[in-house]
Amino acid sequence: MDKNWWLNYLKGMVKPVAALAVVLLAMMLSYFQKLELEKDMIHSIFRSFIQLSIIGFVLQFIFSQTSIAWICLAYLFMCLNLCN
Repeated sequence: MDKNWWLNYLKGMVKPVAALAVVLLAMMLSYFQKLELEKDMIHSIFRSFIQLSIIGFVLQFIFSQTSIAWICLAYLFMCLNLCN
């Protein structure tokens, strides 16, 4: 494996790991204060991961298109969904 690839990968993972650490800290506080919010937090983390992954795939599809028709169709779809 290329050493530079691993370094770039690890540099890119700093922010997601830091965000996960903050969420885990919030879950620990909820547990120790007996707020019983851990299940809701886990559900929210899973839901947001799925939503952001789908949005990432959609944006990758849109930005990789060279046909103006696909781009306009995607833009129109997003605008129509925002109006509802």
